[in-house]
Amino acid sequence: MSIENKNGSRFFQRMIDIGANRAFSFAEIRYLRVTNIASILGAMYNAIWMLIAIYLTDSPIIYGTNALMGLMFLLVLIFNKNGYRVLASVWLTISSYASVLFFLYLLGYSSGVAFICFLIIILPYMTFPRKARNLAHGFSLLACLTLIVTVLFQSNINAHYGEMDPYLSQVVNISITGFICLTLIWSLSVLIDKTEEFLMIEQQKSDDLLHNILPANIIRDLKESGKTIPKRHNNVTILFTDFEGFTKLVASISAITLVNELNDIFGRFDEIMEETEVEKIETIGDAYMAACGLEKEIPNHAAKCIRAAQKMLSYLEERNKSHEIVWRMRVGIHSGTIVAGVVGKKKFAYDLFGDTINTASRIESAGVAGKINISSSTYELVKNDFTCLPRGKIFAKGKGELEMYFVK
Repeated sequence: MSIENKNGSRFFQRMIDIGANRAFSFAEIRYLRVTNIASILGAMYNAIWMLIAIYLTDSPIIYGTNALMGLMFLLVLIFNKNGYRVLASVWLTISSYASVLFFLYLLGYSSGVAFICFLIIILPYMTFPRKARNLAHGFSLLACLTLIVTVLFQSNINAHYGEMDPYLSQVVNISITGFICLTLIWSLSVLIDKTEEFLMIEQQKSDDLLHNILPANIIRDLKESGKTIPKRHNNVTILFTDFEGFTKLVASISAITLVNELNDIFGRFDEIMEETEVEKIETIGDAYMAACGLEKEIPNHAAKCIRAAQKMLSYLEERNKSHEIVWRMRVGIHSGTIVAGVVGKKKFAYDLFGDTINTASRIESAGVAGKINISSSTYELVKNDFTCLPRGKIFAKGKGELEMYFVK
């Protein structure tokens, strides 16, 4: 596209966007743009008739009145620019109606100007904002009645200025009216398509955000019925982590630095979960909880959690080499049965419930920084895939002595 075409396109876009406001909804912007386009087309219609009148007649009243009518249409842009949306739409309809009456008086019914009434009937529904829909009904009804009355009494509507050839007037009026209808309908269809494309993009953003918060099956249930039923999962592995000396670290650095550090670390953890097909559940302070085996039956759910934990520890080890703050993390993994569901009616929170969660938390607390501590139930699932070092029975608060293993 040439520079001239680009500049022309930008100028036209600025014209039809006159009065647009960021606070407007998609529908309001569409009504505004169609109103501006219609006002420009109305001004062009009168400009064309003014040129024809100058060329064919010596009557200043004809082309002078056309010039005045053209300026009336351009006032619509000024009203929109100053935020008078309803007034702009009303003025557009009044200007269109006045043009019809003006041409009927000058050129008579035989000029074909009555066809413009069809345009005025639909124009209010394309230009009036929703809050002024009753006005649109009124103006459309008025145009419809005008058309009926004009047809009924056409024999009495004669031209007051006979200098214009009726055939030429009919050709010009019907042709321009058809062109205006085509342009408005085409513009409206383009604007609707753009609105739908934008809405689809926003919908995709919303869906992506939901998928970052809730599992796919929960999102599906909420969309279909507005609620979700808690589900029991018999073969799930829970991964728990937290940082050693976190309380002491919080007191030694600023809150902003702490949040930035955790955001950086947890951001990489999220990527690891995606890579290993483990589902992140939540973070609470420095604690990170994830699970595998929730959405579908996964035979190697325990192994996936261990591989995720290994990647997490490797990442921290490499990160600590190049960062001032050194993070040391404990990892606890336990397998068993859980219940998963959404709690609350607002600000949905997907959570897991059951003794398996509590045990996984105790396994993590009884672990050692830099090592993966697993329960006996997890060990039974992965003993053929990983080398594990038995720790014997370790006391866990609230659980008594539990058999634990370190993954080598």
